[in-house]
Amino acid sequence: MIPLQKLEKLREGPYEVRKMGDAVEIVFVTPTLGEAASDPELGGENRVVVLRGVARGDVVELTDAYVEDSQGRRTRISLRDLELWVEYVKSL
Repeated sequence: MIPLQKLEKLREGPYEVRKMGDAVEIVFVTPTLGEAASDPELGGENRVVVLRGVARGDVVELTDAYVEDSQGRRTRISLRDLELWVEYVKSL
């Protein structure tokens, strides 16, 4: 569970946080491999990471996550793999 007020802080960075009723969606674009390594020759493509959840009072429970590539292919992300990210957001 992530406090809603912590998700609001993500808007200050590269994240887009959308709340529609009880549904919450967190979207961000990853850097390319070249951008991340500060080496444009490595190239790569940006991917969109989408995290979805449900607001329950003043917290959000993540329910689904995936990465989408430039051709629209989606790869599911295990919510377990996001535990470190969730702890980071809680610490903001």
